[in-house]
Amino acid sequence: MNERAFWTKEISEMLKVGDSTLRKWCIALEKEGYTFTTGVRNSRAFIKRDIVVLEDLKLLLQESGMNLESTVRVTLSKHHSENMTDNNSNNAERTPLVLQENGSKIRGNTSIEYLKVQEQLLERVERLKNIEEKLDYRNKFLLETLQEIQDIKKIIAVTKEKK
Repeated sequence: MNERAFWTKEISEMLKVGDSTLRKWCIALEKEGYTFTTGVRNSRAFIKRDIVVLEDLKLLLQESGMNLESTVRVTLSKHHSENMTDNNSNNAERTPLVLQENGSKIRGNTSIEYLKVQEQLLERVERLKNIEEKLDYRNKFLLETLQEIQDIKKIIAVTKEKK
């Protein structure tokens, strides 16, 4: 099955990131065992599954606040578990992140690692919600204080006019 391949420039425009950022992400993915199709002079050729992984990576980087290495692991774990639950796929259609060249799994227990990272993300979300609640309370308090100050200034102005 032949798929249309895209080059770095096209993907960086598609994802709205710089070429160097895309290269950095690809290197991080490759360090974790993900393989890209390569073209002439070993340049990366991106196919649909690569684009999906990169889009997920970008989204998670923006939302999570985690470092690149952790985000790559979560993204690969997600795609690994999606591929494991897809009963209609065969090994030839599987994403390279699931199988290395020799066919062995990349990591022994990515499900547990994925769950741990998910738990950390949930804790961060809870902390952010807590911070947001505190900021809302503070903003409400500040607005009430400003209103009181304005009321006091009005009273002072009225008192000065009477004198």
